[in-house]
Amino acid sequence: MMDCKKVLKLIPQYIDGELDEAQKKEFETHLENCESCKKEYQLEKKIIENLKNMPPLELPEDFNKKIHEKLVYQKNILEKKKERLKKTLTVAVIAASFILMTVFVVNIFKFDKSSRIESSAPLNNIKMTQSADLSKKEGINNEVNMFSITGQRGLPAGTSRKITKNATISLEVEDVNVCYDKVFKLVKEAEGFIESSDETVFTDNTKRINLVLKVREDKFESVVSQIKEFGKVTALRIDSKDVTEQYYDLKARLKNLEIEEQKLQDIMNKASTVKEMLEVESEINRIRSDIESMKEQLKVWENLTRLGTINLSIRQVSKVKKPTTLVSFKGIGRDIKQAFINNVNFLIFFIKKLIIILAIVLPYGALAFIGYKVYIYFKKRR
Repeated sequence: MMDCKKVLKLIPQYIDGELDEAQKKEFETHLENCESCKKEYQLEKKIIENLKNMPPLELPEDFNKKIHEKLVYQKNILEKKKERLKKTLTVAVIAASFILMTVFVVNIFKFDKSSRIESSAPLNNIKMTQSADLSKKEGINNEVNMFSITGQRGLPAGTSRKITKNATISLEVEDVNVCYDKVFKLVKEAEGFIESSDETVFTDNTKRINLVLKVREDKFESVVSQIKEFGKVTALRIDSKDVTEQYYDLKARLKNLEIEEQKLQDIMNKASTVKEMLEVESEINRIRSDIESMKEQLKVWENLTRLGTINLSIRQVSKVKKPTTLVSFKGIGRDIKQAFINNVNFLIFFIKKLIIILAIVLPYGALAFIGYKVYIYFKKRR
């Protein structure tokens, strides 16, 4: 038995006589028993009969021409859009390839230039006597007190180092007062202070200022590095001394003396004669004197290791004016030869880098060419 949904679907086929005998009989049986489907059938039948009785519509004479023009116009627009998209993608790929190639070449030249600069860097004319090169320490937070001391005699792991740092710097500048202001500002920013200063004026009205600076141990290298930039360095000396073992050895001795003092104090309280009391008191006074001396020494070491000392001498020098001289042609042959060699070297270097670039790019170019050919092949098949 057909349901209403199926009957409604089959109404057009029934009207056109396209149903077989079994479907037609089942369809008619359903219409006899279902009033709503019967009404829907009669409505559709009436609509179809009215459409059949309508006179045919006459199309305009130029209808086909206009349809053809519209189809051609839409096709042209679609082709233009495709062409524009293709050009945009091509330009984008070329631009991206050019940018990547430029960055690659610049990095190659930059690397080669930096390598040549590093290999031909001149030696420093200033003689510095120090245990390690300061330039290797600049910019590095050298917190040596954070390293654990393992394996040292009498010191447990995790014990902080005690290192004293001292520097002696001599500078020549054109304006002593300006340099002094820079140093003062630098030391203040480094949470240090100027311990002492003295100024000397010479007969030629030039000055020299001697300063003793105290800066935090962790900012010592940074301050020294920046002071070097304030003028011409004529002398530089940096000394570091590790007093870790002495410091903790003295601290242990101090603790033992304090324990001994406490024991003597207990004996003093138990002394029964004046003689015993005097002898014990004399020993206590001696131990107390040693304790105070050790405490002072520990305090000195703590201050020395907490703050670095910089002895700075700033001397004013007059600016020497170089006399103007005529430029001669002396050595022009040597200069031409050197220029020619430089140009040939640059050409060889450029060709070498170009070969390297081609060796890197060619595999990608081959892959791109293969991909393009595959794309054209499938495009033609469509």
